Amino acid sequence: MTQRLIINARKELSWRRRLLSDGFTALLWIGWFVLWFPVFRKLYQAIALHRFFASAAIDVLDTLTPISLPHALLALIGTSALLMLWSLLPMRKLTQAHVVQTLEDYAAYFELDETAIAAGQRSRICTIHHDEEGRIVAIEPRAIATRQTESGG
Repeated sequence: MTQRLIINARKELSWRRRLLSDGFTALLWIGWFVLWFPVFRKLYQAIALHRFFASAAIDVLDTLTPISLPHALLALIGTSALLMLWSLLPMRKLTQAHVVQTLEDYAAYFELDETAIAAGQRSRICTIHHDEEGRIVAIEPRAIATRQTESGG
């Protein structure tokens, strides 16, 4: 079994969809940093006056105006409405289903005994042993010690 067990469908997307996804991700990160520019500008101005960082930070926080309640409610309602509208968009149909891995596939991939993997899945706590290269060499299920309380009386 040469396939990795981690599902990564990025390679299945067309180059246009990958480019669009990367572009939107970059735009959202740029937007996030742009939102922080006024804070950084005020902090830089306060530090440029050779003041201590703590007093400069307090001055920056005092000069920034918080968002008003109507604007906050508008943002909340607008975001909620946008998410609800987004959920109404038609879903793209799955063209190719991912292969479901069986216990035998995991055992063959990790070169372990199926009973050890099954025992690890059934236990609440288990220890995974690795070799120097990071490969799993053993799975050791652990039993949970229960404490019994006695009521005296």
